[in-house]
Amino acid sequence: FFLSNGGDADVEIFLEVAADAQPRFLDVYRYVAGDNYLYTTNPRAEAARLQTKGYRNQGIVFRLFSPGTPGTTAFFRWFNPVKGDHFYSSDQAGGGKPLSGYLAEGTIGNIATSRLTGTRELYRWHNPATGRHFYTTDQAGEGLAKKGYRFEGIAGFVR
Repeated sequence: FFLSNGGDADVEIFLEVAADAQPRFLDVYRYVAGDNYLYTTNPRAEAARLQTKGYRNQGIVFRLFSPGTPGTTAFFRWFNPVKGDHFYSSDQAGGGKPLSGYLAEGTIGNIATSRLTGTRELYRWHNPATGRHFYTTDQAGEGLAKKGYRFEGIAGFVR
């Protein structure tokens, strides 16, 4: 805000232009026990369950976005103890899937709902014989079609 008495004066103005903040990414680890697949961004917090249920670490399989990243939404996880199945969706209501018997376990990070620069599809596969789900960035489902899994669609976009 400037006031002038009609005279001339030199005024120095300093501006700092900050680059857009780069999104933070969350490594997603896949654990498997039999044909039950669990995906987590926080294996330390789930160590007790992973050890007592006999899960094996298959490493980092994709990356989610940190909460608050523009163009992304929460990625929810449910567990059905009867089926031994983990189900994931960006829709808090399950995206039209019947979730009877599933327990909500919260979010594991954020997922893009449309393609963002540098993202790739996260494919959801389902085995109707066992009721179990599998998630991968491999369009061919890592060969699980041979084990009865069927392609169900794109769950979202990940790094």
